[in-house]
Amino acid sequence: VIRLIEIEGQAILEMQAPGILPFTPLMKPPTDMDSERWVQACIDATRATPVDQQTQADLLYAISVFGSIVYDPQLFKQRIPEELMRESKFYQLMLRETTIEHIIALLEQQFHTETVRALTPMLQNIDDLERLKELLLAVPRVPNIETFTQKLID
Repeated sequence: VIRLIEIEGQAILEMQAPGILPFTPLMKPPTDMDSERWVQACIDATRATPVDQQTQADLLYAISVFGSIVYDPQLFKQRIPEELMRESKFYQLMLRETTIEHIIALLEQQFHTETVRALTPMLQNIDDLERLKELLLAVPRVPNIETFTQKLID
């Protein structure tokens, strides 16, 4: 059992070990540092870590997820630029899944449910978020499920 709260967080921040940084908000802050300053120090150290932009976005997303277990999620939302969060693979995955769910919900509302279910695997095979957004916007404009299916195949 590892009790993160018993680990001196400042020492971990100074190591700049990318794999551990997302857990630093859960660690023991310096005694002279309040929680808001500690969260900011964790974010600053993560942003200063020498990694590529994709990895940094993933680390910042992870630090906000784990940090929100203990601290108000707004602390992270206010301190981490939204455009960086959007670059995270996890954010992109959630956005993709949510977009697919919305497409399916709109299709089910507009057309026969069994036919829509048959399209679900095809939608789930689309990795391009822009393509999914186009399909989402197309749902209200298509007159029937066949027209949507054709758009999906094209």
